[in-house]
Amino acid sequence: MAESFDRFCRIIWPSSRRGTSASTVSTDRIPECPTFVFLKGAEIIGHVTTIPVHLSASNQTIAAHWIVGFMVLPEHRNGLVGPLLIKEVNRSLDYALSLHVEPPVLRILTGLKWVHKGVLPQYLRVLNAHGVAENLQVSGIQALASDLGAMTGGLRFRWIESLMRVVGWCSLAIGEALWVAVSSILRPRTTKADVREERTFDESYDRLWHMVGKQFEACFVRDRASLQAKFGPHGERYRILACRRGGQLLGYCIIKTKQFANDSRMGNMKMGTIVDCLFDPAADEVLQSLLEHVLTLFAREDVHAVLCTASHRVVRRLLLANGFFSIPGNLNFAFHTRASALLQDIPLDGWHLMRGDSDADQNF
Repeated sequence: MAESFDRFCRIIWPSSRRGTSASTVSTDRIPECPTFVFLKGAEIIGHVTTIPVHLSASNQTIAAHWIVGFMVLPEHRNGLVGPLLIKEVNRSLDYALSLHVEPPVLRILTGLKWVHKGVLPQYLRVLNAHGVAENLQVSGIQALASDLGAMTGGLRFRWIESLMRVVGWCSLAIGEALWVAVSSILRPRTTKADVREERTFDESYDRLWHMVGKQFEACFVRDRASLQAKFGPHGERYRILACRRGGQLLGYCIIKTKQFANDSRMGNMKMGTIVDCLFDPAADEVLQSLLEHVLTLFAREDVHAVLCTASHRVVRRLLLANGFFSIPGNLNFAFHTRASALLQDIPLDGWHLMRGDSDADQNF
């Protein structure tokens, strides 16, 4: 089915294929990832695939799958192709989970008895208010200037735009400074340990997972093998910050930086993202040390703002304590299980989910 899949991908993801034929991709080292396609004759018109993971919940380790790449050809999106694909997922997989942005996907999932746990909270820390105000492309600013034309005495649009950016810069800088000062009262002390950048995942990452993994109500396994599989092949994109005391790994953060170039929303903004982390939730001073190091590093590298998407209550509390403020999130978390009600009663803030889970980080 390689040729049919190649044609499907050229329609759905035209910019990502870059002329690579599916028939040339080696599957020798790809783990078993159940994939579902909807056929019309010999043509694929709908598709969803999976990422196998292990989930630690209620002192059990469960084999589960993220569903990703859920796509239907545009001319079939108002029919039954999408729901029938998800019905097959429900029938075939014991535990299926989704982190997705699109509202139509949520309607299909909830209509087929998936549990929607909510939208993952998202946080932003502004490091350079002037840079954010200069680069952020505010939708509707041209229309606003037109509506105010009679009140501006003929001022040209670029003057109005400049004035709005100055006002936004000043307001953002003052608001951020006040919030950092007020939120600091919630900030725990840092731990006596060293935070440094590392390039590989060694055996200490296994020891850390076995030490702290069960401390979360629900958390996807973050041992050495899973971290290497997810972040190792993209070493140029991600950076590992490890907190160690006497060689013992106490926690880590995985971060990345993205420089936008003439983006329709972000202009030329330089954004940092905290993609993933692991620590003992009962020892929040470890995460505090990591966050302080992350913010210092990003500030030194002229990053304008730092983004973090996280569900767990301890991570969220420490983000607020370090001057992050809540902004609207866009990642819906939902799951379906035909095995038991094991996951039903775990609240969203008991799950340790971040943008690094599933394939959500590929969207930003």
